[in-house]
Amino acid sequence: MRHLVHVISDLHLGGAAATQDAAAFQMCPPKTRDLLAGFIRKLPPGSAERDSHLVIAGDIVDFLAEQPFQAFTGDATMACDKLRRIFASTAVVWEALREFCSRPHTLLTLMLGNHDIELSLPGVRELLLEQLPAPGVRFIYDNEAFTLGPLLIEHGNRFDAWNAVPHGALRRVRSQLSRKAAVIPPFEALPGSRMVIDVINPLKQQYPFIDLMKPETAAALPIAAALGGIGLQQVWTAFGKFRASKAVDFNEESGAPLRSNYISGKPASTDDQLWVEAQQIARGGSGRQVSAVGDLLSRGAAIVTEQIRAARLDAVFAAFRRLAELQRMHREAFDVGIEVDTYLNPARHTANAGFKVIVYGHTHLPKNVAIMLDNGAQASYLNTGTWADVMCVPNGIWDEDQEKGRALFQQFAADLGANSLSRWRRAIPTYAHIEINGDDVVKAELRFAQDDSPVSTVSLMQLLTGAASA
Repeated sequence: MRHLVHVISDLHLGGAAATQDAAAFQMCPPKTRDLLAGFIRKLPPGSAERDSHLVIAGDIVDFLAEQPFQAFTGDATMACDKLRRIFASTAVVWEALREFCSRPHTLLTLMLGNHDIELSLPGVRELLLEQLPAPGVRFIYDNEAFTLGPLLIEHGNRFDAWNAVPHGALRRVRSQLSRKAAVIPPFEALPGSRMVIDVINPLKQQYPFIDLMKPETAAALPIAAALGGIGLQQVWTAFGKFRASKAVDFNEESGAPLRSNYISGKPASTDDQLWVEAQQIARGGSGRQVSAVGDLLSRGAAIVTEQIRAARLDAVFAAFRRLAELQRMHREAFDVGIEVDTYLNPARHTANAGFKVIVYGHTHLPKNVAIMLDNGAQASYLNTGTWADVMCVPNGIWDEDQEKGRALFQQFAADLGANSLSRWRRAIPTYAHIEINGDDVVKAELRFAQDDSPVSTVSLMQLLTGAASA
């Protein structure tokens, strides 16, 4: 049997539009939603000889962007209300999905991510499937990967210590809710979700760019501290407790978790360094006073002196550059052919188990990496990127000439401080195109959604540094 598979992920549908008094909480804005609907509608039809399969590999919707903001919406009625709002505000996408599912020989598989774990709850799950009433629709929500012959797909968050879901605990919540029983003990929200709710969302009211930088790990700590973020200590403490009680180290050789109940990645070795960096910035590291409250970038607050503002800008600049050193944040992050070991090691292990194409999402960074196997053969690792907007940071900020980088950063900061995001905000949705014939992979490519052209580092950087999306 032949299969044509298209994989997308990290749509992040949901969130309120901007108002006169509040910033937008939509990571996937209307223009991109229209593009997504058009992409779904133009997918090739299936036939008796070859089915057409669309896989949406997690973070389909974003409960963290819906009010009232909660790191986990455990009340099924409230979660259903949030999902109904998402359906209403993103109707064009769901209409396109229903149209796709109505065609013969088409299949749709939905997968759980870490921003939409509430979709797995009784009632919420039924509401989701009511939107897509077709026999070819499948929802994978209990930590299974999607497999089809030589292909394996998963969201990828289970390798991220900040965002791995404790599925045993989530299963208990579903069991209790299905019996209308109290959820005792309460489900412990993911550290990454707490970061979004307790640190990122409050900052977003003043700095709408912050969530576009995918800051749901320790990488957010220095920048959030420099921006005057509150709640950092509580989030870091919660992460430590979460990691100590549930997280497991990742076996670098086998790619397997060391406990079966909870699947998580090895905490990044730089997490502790990033926390120290954040503390130093919040305290006014390098001997300069950096306030932990109030305005950072905006020039509208008269109480902030130019001296303090300059010190804060230096702190943000230092945070960006230090983050680049610790996490290879910039050049390698956008190199399509390079993936960090956090995701590449488990992909390699999966390939050595017999899969020829491994697809993740989660990171928002498109990747296409060849994996050499123990037997000398080769497999493919793809990351599908995101349909959420991303923030483009000026390339020169990382220049070895620090003063040159500082000058470029000041212009960048001025735009962000004035909420002039159009110069730096980008929509660059990508998808995986995979063709399978029995156990053979005919094609496995990463493509841009706008024109179906192949994704390369050169083409990606051209889009990141070129004209901004409207």
